[in-house]
Amino acid sequence: MSFFVLASVSSTPPTEPPASEDSRKIWLESSDGSIVVPVNGPIRQRRVSLLNGFAGLEVAPSELETSGTPGVEGTNLSSVTFPQRDVLLPMSLLGADQGEMWALRRQIWEVTDPTPPTPNDPPRTFRIVAESASGRRQLELCYVSGLEGDELGVPFFDRFVLQALAAQPFPEDREAVRREFPLGSAEPFLSSSAGTDRPWGTRQLAPSTVIGEDMHLQMVSGRPFYPTIELRGPASSATITSSTGLSIHVPAPIPAGQTLRIVTDPRYKSIRLDGALAAGRVARGSRFAPFVPGENVLDVVVPDATSQTLLALEWRGRHRSLW
Repeated sequence: MSFFVLASVSSTPPTEPPASEDSRKIWLESSDGSIVVPVNGPIRQRRVSLLNGFAGLEVAPSELETSGTPGVEGTNLSSVTFPQRDVLLPMSLLGADQGEMWALRRQIWEVTDPTPPTPNDPPRTFRIVAESASGRRQLELCYVSGLEGDELGVPFFDRFVLQALAAQPFPEDREAVRREFPLGSAEPFLSSSAGTDRPWGTRQLAPSTVIGEDMHLQMVSGRPFYPTIELRGPASSATITSSTGLSIHVPAPIPAGQTLRIVTDPRYKSIRLDGALAAGRVARGSRFAPFVPGENVLDVVVPDATSQTLLALEWRGRHRSLW
């Protein structure tokens, strides 16, 4: 007796091999952007490489303050602060010969040189920039150590661990967001004309009125941030407040065509009128406070505004990680 076994054979579809290259693009950059050094990319094309084991580029560190209650287990969480972060970048240099390797080394020296332009300036910084699925972000660093030299005895190869410090621990968006609100803008913003012959109302700058009463603005950022505020005259005075505690009063007039620029970040605090120092233009008692991610409420009063008056907000979104 004969038996026949009928079977169908199907081949298993091939699976996609895992990507062998990092999808991120990472580079070092001098503070003025004049020197750019790629540190990853196609392996065969690399001359400067960021090696495995780098640290300090993901979630920023935090410090907690706690307080205890007698007779109660555990503690209460009182507050959180975010200190500076340490960054370690193990790197290698590969040149076609000793001369090329030395040229690569000098390039790293130039990018990371912390020497200030003048004795009264703070140390120079450099940036590590990453382009990933999360977008382009940068972290400002200052060189600490790692380039003192450790001879390996190989004329075309060098290896070192670059130690740096990020005084501001949160990576920022590569591009700044800027929003401008001129008089008569078609965009629905600023003073309300509801109740007039336009039943839905319009919002725009208007002379001697509240030009930003309870304005709800969506701010794109992963962390709180300090905005830069610009106001171009003419304006006899200005008052700018926000739901987060920002309160700026400018009692003196701003001449037509001149721009008062207020950097509210305490690290880089600056008040200038057309580039000249103008701290006296902002009243004592004014408070600089950060905006928060998401919705912020802004109130702006600019008496005697004209078609030349312009309000501008500028900021860079901040994030917990470089990607």
